[in-house]
Amino acid sequence: MARVIVDHDKCDLCGLCIELCPAYVFYISNKGVVEADSGKCIECYGCIPLCPQNAIDIIEPDP
Repeated sequence: MARVIVDHDKCDLCGLCIELCPAYVFYISNKGVVEADSGKCIECYGCIPLCPQNAIDIIEPDP
């Protein structure tokens, strides 16, 4: 399973990832930052080019 990472230093809370992710991976946590539930990720990679701040990365597991 891939791991979805949100760089909180880059993220400006625009919400595009939350709004447009087809698998509802992204959410705003109790800390007021965008987090990702990697278990929901369908690995479409649409979020990476979508993020205007380049704050999202997906790390593939080692084979």
